[in-house]
Amino acid sequence: MMSLLVRILLITWTLTAGFGVGFAQETGDPVPPRKIESKVDLYLSGHAMGFFRQDNNLTVGGARVPRTDIRGTFGAGIKFEAYPWFTNKILGGEIEAFGLGGSARAPRITSGSGTTQAQGSLIAVNTMYNVMLRYPGEMVQPYIGVGGGTSMGVLYDASIQHGNLAFTGTSGDMAFAYQFLGGIKTFVTKRLFVFGEYKYFGTKYSFDSEGAGNSKVKLDFQTHIVSGGIGWSF
Repeated sequence: MMSLLVRILLITWTLTAGFGVGFAQETGDPVPPRKIESKVDLYLSGHAMGFFRQDNNLTVGGARVPRTDIRGTFGAGIKFEAYPWFTNKILGGEIEAFGLGGSARAPRITSGSGTTQAQGSLIAVNTMYNVMLRYPGEMVQPYIGVGGGTSMGVLYDASIQHGNLAFTGTSGDMAFAYQFLGGIKTFVTKRLFVFGEYKYFGTKYSFDSEGAGNSKVKLDFQTHIVSGGIGWSF
């Protein structure tokens, strides 16, 4: 009796399975495709920025020019990011290039050591390499980072004086730069996103005057930068 019951169950299962396969073949139901996840998340974006006015350390011939104020006008940049699978797309790298424009000013002060004053315009073009840490959310992605790179500074139309020491004309310098940053991405569509970012940026320039016998000027440039932009995920 038990043997007969087992045979009946096997026959029923075989017929049911065969019917199911045949039905799927006849109806032509597609097999759901397996989702293929990319091994690297890539992002390309552009942004506009500005930096806060801030007192910076300016020296001419080793003598400090007090109350030197660096004021920003406008800046823009582009960046490329990559987050690989072996970091769970949490830790990644970023390359960015951006430029800033501003002016350097120090009020005219007359004392026993002579007259001190400064005026000029400053352009900084920077290439930075950042290590990034993020939360890889589908809609919102907060992130932080730290980086280093190079900054090309150009001080032009300058007239800087400290007693009998002077700097005039235009000069440029390439220097090491560093930054700390943080921000947040928000996806508008599956690929398109907008973002806002804050960074603390610093570098030190050393400029040579055009005038013969004039002194070298050193500028310790540190500033807070706020930027916003739009980008695309690949």
